[in-house]
Amino acid sequence: MADKDAVIRAQKTASKDGGKIAASAGMESNIERVNREFQEKSALKAAKDLGLSYINIGKTPLNPDVLKLVDFEMAKEGRIIAFFRVGKKLRAAVESPNNPKTKTAIKDLTERGFEVGLTLASAAGIDEALKTYQDIKTYEKPKIIETVEEKAMNTYEKEIKILSDLPEKLDLVTAEEALNLLNIGAMKTAASDIHYEPQEKGVAVRLRIDGVLHKVFELDAAMFAKISGQIKYEAGMRLNVNSIPQDGRYVFNYNEKKIAVRVSSIPTPYGEAFVCRFLVGGNSIMSLQELGFTGKSLAILEQAGNINNGMILCCGPTGSGKTTTLYSILNKMNTPENKIITLEDPVEFYIKGVTQSQIDEKHGYNFGEGLKAVLRQDPDIVMLGEIRDLQTAETAARAALTGHILLSTLHTNSAVETIPRLVNIGLPAFMIAPAINTIIAQRLVRRVCKCAKLRDISPSEKAEMEKIADVKIPQQLLKAGNCKDCSSTGYKGRTVIAETLILSVAMKDLILKNAPLADLSAQAKKEGMVTMQEDGIAKVIAGVTTLEEVHRVISVQGSQA
Repeated sequence: MADKDAVIRAQKTASKDGGKIAASAGMESNIERVNREFQEKSALKAAKDLGLSYINIGKTPLNPDVLKLVDFEMAKEGRIIAFFRVGKKLRAAVESPNNPKTKTAIKDLTERGFEVGLTLASAAGIDEALKTYQDIKTYEKPKIIETVEEKAMNTYEKEIKILSDLPEKLDLVTAEEALNLLNIGAMKTAASDIHYEPQEKGVAVRLRIDGVLHKVFELDAAMFAKISGQIKYEAGMRLNVNSIPQDGRYVFNYNEKKIAVRVSSIPTPYGEAFVCRFLVGGNSIMSLQELGFTGKSLAILEQAGNINNGMILCCGPTGSGKTTTLYSILNKMNTPENKIITLEDPVEFYIKGVTQSQIDEKHGYNFGEGLKAVLRQDPDIVMLGEIRDLQTAETAARAALTGHILLSTLHTNSAVETIPRLVNIGLPAFMIAPAINTIIAQRLVRRVCKCAKLRDISPSEKAEMEKIADVKIPQQLLKAGNCKDCSSTGYKGRTVIAETLILSVAMKDLILKNAPLADLSAQAKKEGMVTMQEDGIAKVIAGVTTLEEVHRVISVQGSQA
């Protein structure tokens, strides 16, 4: 019994001692935390006194490839941590800029061609950062600029000020970094494509921004050889072949998003020309209103989203936003009750709940054969990237006539012109009339930037607008301005101008009678179709775009012929 009491007493004593030890450890932890906060505040104050920026380097994610620009022993002795780099510009955290060993490290970096900027850090922060050297067993591939470092770039300095600065930067970096800087420059301006165009002297680099190409700078032959080789390597193209067209694709990271780039090359007398198109995924599908559809056109498309069968065709030239409009309509139809399959070239936007298939012409998987295969998958709704030939048109029409909803695109100038276009392909009128439900024809015009200003309207412009649109014409219209936000283009973003046509009974009768285009147009107008020209003028009056921009995209004066 005595032994048992002794054991109990010993356990109680141990418990008390353990509690004291735990309390002591907690107290020490709190003291350490307070001390660390005090050090960081002191470093911040010292930075202000010295006119330097400040960083809590111990809490900053470090890129191993930037860190190793200063070897461990020099970093340890000089109390210096390299943490951010763009080209030859390097930013380093230091405990004291007056430390002789620190000055030696900075001199070494300067002699290696780096332009070193200093940021003050606490002693504790430097110690924590030095541990990173020991934690790194193998160096990872450099993270792409502006994935992790984007916040740092915005915090410390804006390295890419204007696109014309890029050529100078490209000379200072590797081929991989050069291509990445070009990609980032394009993303900053919201460009959809980069065009590399070899000429007799130099290579022109142009960006397509809001549908319009802008020449931003020229590259010399040596620099372009480096970049073009990297493009081909990244895109999986044959490096030793430059006499035939090639296609490829690569992906890079931008602000934690994966951006796919579709690459096309063709041979020219001065070398290979490349077009790199950015397929930006991850954004939500825009609604019809957000795309720019208004009034009667919007009402018709909202109604088209509820049909049970038939074809919805979206028409216009390449780059007029046809697929984006179909995605918006498709998104409205995307419910658990509907089986939706798309056949695209390429798949530009992935939609949850939709089966999407990409054609492969090289292996015989084209739109015609692909559509036949898709229809065997028991779909309710099919989206076909494009109707190109009679085989595809016939299969699409039969699908629409047998209870399916089929969405597709066609290259025609107006909604009414779609009818004779299908006839010319070879589709008989008795299939066209019952199969088609709705036709959309559209273009994209640039939205004016906030820097736009008012100007007086000319008498000829007023007469032109009055002839097209039966609305009150204002005395002043907007004209494009010039500011940094719009990259000095005067425009920022795009909106749709469109006309929509539902095939009424009267219209179907005209089609079956093989009526000429003029009769079809007259019937559409009689039924109240708002033309693209009228929609364009309405958006000019509403201050969305300019008359010059509408003129650029469509023939306004010839619309009444």
